[in-house]
Amino acid sequence: MTTTGRAPRIALVLGSSQRPAEIVAAARAAERGGFDELWVGEDYFYTGAIAAAGAVLAATELPVGIGIVPTTSRHPALLAMELATLAGLYPGRLSAGVGAGVPDWLDQMAIRSRTPLASVRDVIAGLRTLLAGETLTVEASSYQAREVRLAHPPAVMPPILAGVGGPKALAMSGGSADGTVLSVLAGTRYVRWAAERVAAGGAGAGHDLVAYALCSVDPDAAVARERLRELFGLYLLAGPRNPMTEAHGIADEAEALAALDFDDAVRAIPDAWIEELAVVGTPADCAERITLLAEAGADRVALCPDPDQDAEAQVDLLARELLPLLPGRAGG
Repeated sequence: MTTTGRAPRIALVLGSSQRPAEIVAAARAAERGGFDELWVGEDYFYTGAIAAAGAVLAATELPVGIGIVPTTSRHPALLAMELATLAGLYPGRLSAGVGAGVPDWLDQMAIRSRTPLASVRDVIAGLRTLLAGETLTVEASSYQAREVRLAHPPAVMPPILAGVGGPKALAMSGGSADGTVLSVLAGTRYVRWAAERVAAGGAGAGHDLVAYALCSVDPDAAVARERLRELFGLYLLAGPRNPMTEAHGIADEAEALAALDFDDAVRAIPDAWIEELAVVGTPADCAERITLLAEAGADRVALCPDPDQDAEAQVDLLARELLPLLPGRAGG
């Protein structure tokens, strides 16, 4: 994991916020502008991560991460088959993240796991077995497999990351996964807290910590902040008491806001929360926030662009105004 002074890799998160037709253009803009890698999300019911990953792998030469696929939405044998196909077509460029998923979305399909932590751990183990070309026979807590073996395992094993957030899950990720993906609103205190728990779980030097971050850049910091306020509120108020808000000491206040009418609650969110838990403000403000996330332990900072702006134009703006200010880059 990152130590102070080391520049993080800067990624762009695609999918969900963008319509399918915009994803490839935004990916190409990210490559043109100097982003280090791309990540594609799978938020239900927006865009599919496997299809989106295939499209951007074909359209660019950048590494692509899938972050994240819920462990219950695809049998691990089928997910391994999909990952092996992508990794075989584009060796060395794919990473794959799995996690428990958003409970409300999974409940809509009646597929929420009764043992989410065990499900993530068991799926990671199953994926590794299959992608290594071995035969999988298992009766796990969330799935079964009998003599499953991939016909075309990849020559280069894609890293498997865990999208997790709580202390037990972070420790599990440290011992079981190749990396950890932290959800949006991962501020510096939470990233530092998460990095400590991942390390305590047994993570080695090659275990990458990926911090997703909502991002809004504007010459006027107040404009950038207000542009992001409603989306920030959707994430914050959906589950106001969680490891992130507790790490930042705002869980009680967030719960009180969540009891209000949504519009009133959004208006009442302190500006300081948005500034601490997102990459927002002027280009210099955003560069400072990314640097602080890296110092807290993030190896990669994956920027989630404002969904209300044109994706390609916003990526061009980030590449032109933000990236040059970061350490290790032209002008940074």
